[in-house]
Amino acid sequence: MNKKIGILAVLFAISLLVAFQVSVAKGYSAESPSIKARGVKNVIILIGDGMGVGQVEITKLCYGHLNMEDMPYAGFELTDSLSGPVTDSAAAGTAIATGFKTYNKMISTVKVRGKVVNVTTLLELAKYSGKATGLVTTTRITHATPAVFASHVENRDMEKEIARQLIEHKVNVLFGGGKREFDTETLDLARRNGYKVIYTKDELKNVDGEYVLGLFSESHMPYVLDRDNNTVGLLDMTKKAIELLEKDPDGFFLMVEGGRIDHACHANDVASVVAETKEFDDVVGYCLDYARKNKDTLVIVLADHETGGLGVGTNYGDPIDEHRILSIKASVSKMAKEIKEGGDPREVIKKYTGLDLTDEEVEKIKEAMNSDNKYALGNAIGEILSERVGVRFISHIHTGNPVPIMAYGPGQWYFRGFRHHVDTSKEIADIMLFGGERSVNANGIGVIKGDADGDYRIDLDDAYITLNYYVGKTTLNNDEKRLDMDNNGIIDYMDVIKIMEMAES
Repeated sequence: MNKKIGILAVLFAISLLVAFQVSVAKGYSAESPSIKARGVKNVIILIGDGMGVGQVEITKLCYGHLNMEDMPYAGFELTDSLSGPVTDSAAAGTAIATGFKTYNKMISTVKVRGKVVNVTTLLELAKYSGKATGLVTTTRITHATPAVFASHVENRDMEKEIARQLIEHKVNVLFGGGKREFDTETLDLARRNGYKVIYTKDELKNVDGEYVLGLFSESHMPYVLDRDNNTVGLLDMTKKAIELLEKDPDGFFLMVEGGRIDHACHANDVASVVAETKEFDDVVGYCLDYARKNKDTLVIVLADHETGGLGVGTNYGDPIDEHRILSIKASVSKMAKEIKEGGDPREVIKKYTGLDLTDEEVEKIKEAMNSDNKYALGNAIGEILSERVGVRFISHIHTGNPVPIMAYGPGQWYFRGFRHHVDTSKEIADIMLFGGERSVNANGIGVIKGDADGDYRIDLDDAYITLNYYVGKTTLNNDEKRLDMDNNGIIDYMDVIKIMEMAES
């Protein structure tokens, strides 16, 4: 009897292997769904780049109640990367998008035994399940955070290659800055792939179609404080993105980034921190309202990392001058540019802030003007203004502080407590594919490739177990290799996809 069972198992394994090889030979196209998602219909991930608890608190002090406060479940995200406790947006974004830790600068790739390997993302997972997809940001659309969801490169600075990959991946909606990264060849590729390419606020209002590429600035979008009425804002882009994506009957996956919160923190520009965070919170409010009306929508609000080490206050009892913060009418970047172009430091600062500089502060600005560091002047102005309004930053770079995460919608209760970005990523994938609730029995990985529960058959339980217990691993033993369906040395969302395809075939 045991011999017969063994023979049957071997024959079944061979038949599955043949089917798997045929499916590999045919290729996997995300143009038509290859798996069926059984979970939440719509997923909206809102990322405040560089936004820690301090950034949220100072914005609340200036504006009062925030929409983020209405998120019913909250926790803290740990942000460390393989490079150490202080991550960059590439590694942090990769962790959110893929469930894998990686090294700083790497975009949805990992190093496996000396080789660079691509890691499948949540956006790609959504496409394989037939959902429409979108990326929206106030940075360049080729910048690290949007890039991690739909491109794979070893270094985040490869932005022209990222631009090409975003188009090749056929993300339905791409809105942000970064026009300079799209050369004629890439724009021609976009149009051949069916994209409508737009550049202005009026075009954004009127555009329709399955694929839209909106490039609204040469580089990053202007800071909120520096915009005019013709500038596209984050809320404008988010509203249009949802309007376009919700037409898909299978639902959508959308990532929206308030990317310039981070840049303002790098400059210690507290007024821009508040303005950018407030714009981001307006988007949170809009998406919350959408989710309340469309119950099959999960909204996640989080940050990739904290920037600047913002401290709300400078000493016991010292007031924070929120009125002064709100009266500042330009970014530190704009003030620095005017001074570099010959403007008198006292007059420029007075014009945009109403403050009279002391002789000591003027001297600090003049010293910064002679620095080889191109950011020195802006940083000096930021430090002066922050001290004047009653806040203080500890640095001009990222920190390793945990950042907030908030959730609303189906599965919202899973996003509580202390967690890491990789945990959040797998939780989102679970809720998107399985609804976050599935009971399985696991007897250990079986001898058949893809059999995660050892029952000699391939079904959705195997995909569920692989997702929740093995995604994020480098294969170290023969058992784990049996779940590495494409034999690339890692277990990622692509392996989950392929197991689901086998289960549903």
